[in-house]
Amino acid sequence: MVTITAAAPIDGPAVLPDALINQYVKPGEGQELLVDSLRLTALMWVEQHTGHSLARRQWTAVFNRFDGALWLKRQPVRSVASVAYTDTGDQPATVRVRWDRNGRVLPVQEPRWPVACGPITVTFDAGYDDVATEAPGLQVAALMMIKHLFDGGSVDDVPATVTALLDAQYRTPVAG
Repeated sequence: MVTITAAAPIDGPAVLPDALINQYVKPGEGQELLVDSLRLTALMWVEQHTGHSLARRQWTAVFNRFDGALWLKRQPVRSVASVAYTDTGDQPATVRVRWDRNGRVLPVQEPRWPVACGPITVTFDAGYDDVATEAPGLQVAALMMIKHLFDGGSVDDVPATVTALLDAQYRTPVAG
């Protein structure tokens, strides 16, 4: 099992600027708080659905044990700061790793991980520096999601156009 958390919340206006939302959603006067809240809801939904971090920020993933490759659930991975665990002597320890942008983390001295007693904590940076140029489909899907929510839709009944856009380009099928 993996638990993942962001060290800081996403900066919604940096990912989806007000001008873009105003042009597409067309909110009325006095609806700024509603639009801000819908923006964060849409961005978090897109991140959760795709496993992509829409803005570059630090994340922490906690694994139950070392087992083959550790797969980080936020892409694109930009760097891995540390992999920390408790060794058999009940002492804090770290292990040197190699990683790829898709989130696969392996020990430098393959094929073995050290023996750990307790959870493994991976601290890493993931996300886009400019989602509008690096992954425009994610930004468009988030914008479509805001419009859907603004018009009274819910995160449980997402339009097929949003999921089709995301699933075709940004989701990795998982077998098993």
